[in-house]
Amino acid sequence: MNTGFITFYYHLLIAFLLAAVAFYGLKWLIMRWRAEQQAGIRPLVANTFRRPVLTIPWLFFILYSAHFWPGLESSEFNESLILIQKILLVVYPAWFIWEVSLNMEGLLNTADGRWAGRLSYSVIARSIQLLIVITTLLSLAQVFGYRLSTLLAFGGIGGIILGLAAKDWLANFFGGLMLMLDRPFTEGDWIRSPDRAIEGHVEKVGWRLTKIRTFDRRPIYVPNSIFTGIVVENATRMRNRRMVENFYLRYEDFEKIPNILRRIDELLQLVSEVDNKEPHYAVFIRYDDSALLCQVRAHITRTDRVGFLKVQESILLLIAKAVTEAGASFAYPTRRILSNGPIT
Repeated sequence: MNTGFITFYYHLLIAFLLAAVAFYGLKWLIMRWRAEQQAGIRPLVANTFRRPVLTIPWLFFILYSAHFWPGLESSEFNESLILIQKILLVVYPAWFIWEVSLNMEGLLNTADGRWAGRLSYSVIARSIQLLIVITTLLSLAQVFGYRLSTLLAFGGIGGIILGLAAKDWLANFFGGLMLMLDRPFTEGDWIRSPDRAIEGHVEKVGWRLTKIRTFDRRPIYVPNSIFTGIVVENATRMRNRRMVENFYLRYEDFEKIPNILRRIDELLQLVSEVDNKEPHYAVFIRYDDSALLCQVRAHITRTDRVGFLKVQESILLLIAKAVTEAGASFAYPTRRILSNGPIT
């Protein structure tokens, strides 16, 4: 065997051992640095950069082996190797930034909690990803020898053709961008539209489609362009939910109505889930055919459906309690039959 090959194999073995030592050393440092803080910025940073950092030793080992491999000194091979290095110099930083975009929400929230609710993390992440893709493709085109001015000129003509051919797709794309910028709703919100048969919880806002899970657990996929032309109600962002309940009292209990309504109003003020910042009342509305119509209105701070119904139930029981304490009764439909003679 050639002495050059033997020397190279020794160098290759040493390079492999150094790469392995560097790999496991970096891995140990990352794990130790992450373990020093169970929650916060460190675990997120470690998870974000773990794969790109641990790839570095093996990339150096592969490039070293390719550079010094005996018998591969031809100019064509060296040109190919230089081209691969240039590609790695473009792709590798893009990989770092891509990993950051995937963990954007956690990184911003951990770094400064004031960002919560102010920024759409999906907009930031996807904008970064789109910028990475465009920049990487243009950089790779230059690496392969294409002029940037030619690419931009071709891209302008191609963009017009593509825009005409894919106008629906572009409408949904920009509709999704507007949803992410305006943020009429976010993932997890309960929304409904009075213009369309759309109601449920938002599971995912994509660039083209929004996935909504209805209350019977069926997923519906709505093109984003639809949201630019319809009214959307976001029930999740309600500050409270209004309860309006009518009840009827007998005409025989007319004199007891003021005490009953006053007692109901007192009991409402004792319910902690009633929003006292909003007007609430218990009033006599009108004389009905066979009963006296009264109404109770209150704003309940529990906006979830189950919680709201529970509080509403307790208020209805308080109404019944006030009526019973006053010695009155609820009215029910009655009919009086008048006859001049005996009924047979």
